Amino acid sequence: MKDVLVFFSFRKHKTGYYRTLFEPLEKEASRHGLKLLQGSLKDLHTEVINNQLTVTESVTGRRLDSFDAVDFEMWLKAPQQALAAATYLDRNHIPMSTREPLSVLSDTKVSEIATMSGGKIPLPNTFTSSNREILKIFKDKPRFDYPFIVKAADTFGGKMNYLVKNYQELKAALNANPDQAFVLQEFIPNDFDYRVIVLGGKIRLVMKRMRDPKAGAHVNNTSAGAEAEFLPIETLTKNMQDSVLAAARITRRSGFSGVDVIVNKETGQHYILEVNDQPAIQVGASPEVKTPIFMEYLHELAYGEGK
Repeated sequence: MKDVLVFFSFRKHKTGYYRTLFEPLEKEASRHGLKLLQGSLKDLHTEVINNQLTVTESVTGRRLDSFDAVDFEMWLKAPQQALAAATYLDRNHIPMSTREPLSVLSDTKVSEIATMSGGKIPLPNTFTSSNREILKIFKDKPRFDYPFIVKAADTFGGKMNYLVKNYQELKAALNANPDQAFVLQEFIPNDFDYRVIVLGGKIRLVMKRMRDPKAGAHVNNTSAGAEAEFLPIETLTKNMQDSVLAAARITRRSGFSGVDVIVNKETGQHYILEVNDQPAIQVGASPEVKTPIFMEYLHELAYGEGK
């Protein structure tokens, strides 16, 4: 018998529609040498530890690479989780009923971290799932030590970004935002981070963002009050520049993106935090510096330069 996972967007459907679709397949499965198991994309455990991606299906409690094949039956209401799942399946050579989820554009941190994992892009240890699953997992077996970062998967500007010091604070943050998907990451000790503007596959600007330590905040976003200073591109080491360009390329944002880089002040190791697809140019910190650089890029596009 071969095990086949049948994915739906959610654990169950309020009208029972998932069972309507699953049960006829289940009844026929044994005649074809198959055992079918039903899975939930929204409740996936997507985890990156030491840059290595692991994706676990929560209903069965099994890693996706333990199945002989996976059917994406209904996935369009959980496209980012489907992309993360398909990425993991593809890397582990597990047959899929469709490869369409691999064409989904990564537009939240849920799939972005999965897409960037597994190579030479240094990433903080990360875990993401539904709020229900996060609270269940971290109650007994936290994936990394407190304090760690809890940040909304699809916001910008440091919004809904928490530094939690214990399970009670984690629970409070998630319960205060029940409809919001979150990503949990290990806390990297730092005094600043870099916002690196990539245009046309090249690094064009490096902005150092420094928060006021007296303000008590842990985010370095200028929209949250951090100060910005523009530095020469050579401020970034060759390895940092390579990581930035690789992150922009693998997320399909080499044309225009803002890559956030943080450096552990204790070890000197740098990490890619995220790749923003619409970094502020005309507004935010120092538009008088950013706008001319962006216009130079548009000039290159219009006149066919820089090819």
